[in-house]
Amino acid sequence: MTLFFCKSWFRAEKCPTEVWTEEKAGECHANGTLYTVLVGSIEHPICFLEIKNDFVGVSFLDDRLREYVEYVFAESSPEMLFLQRATHREYVGGTDKIDSGSTYYFKGDGSLVISRQCFNPHRLEKTTGTADVTENYSRKPDFGQYEDLIRLERS
Repeated sequence: MTLFFCKSWFRAEKCPTEVWTEEKAGECHANGTLYTVLVGSIEHPICFLEIKNDFVGVSFLDDRLREYVEYVFAESSPEMLFLQRATHREYVGGTDKIDSGSTYYFKGDGSLVISRQCFNPHRLEKTTGTADVTENYSRKPDFGQYEDLIRLERS
């Protein structure tokens, strides 16, 4: 797994801002300040992570560098993160226009809200339920150790 570090991923332009050294990103990790990790390559990462002390966002990119899956983890204890939101998006053909999306909102007690949105024509559906959230917990990563967070397939 090849990693690159930067200040952020500029979503509109589909490129990193301020490519950083590993040392600079490591300082941010140690201080709990925001930094971004690109996985795979600088120009065409397979995903990127936005990391700060109590939060990790993971966005998976398709071949057109569009975010098609996004995971949001928040601190659940000093050592652990909890996957509280997962979003899947579908796009209109080769455009950046979102056709539909589903977002799953998880709580530690197993309660779940699913929001499905279609844009043409516009329609919004919400359902509630429960889920086994055992697999939603991940240890906070040590610097450079992001394998558990970048698993696309999650139970």
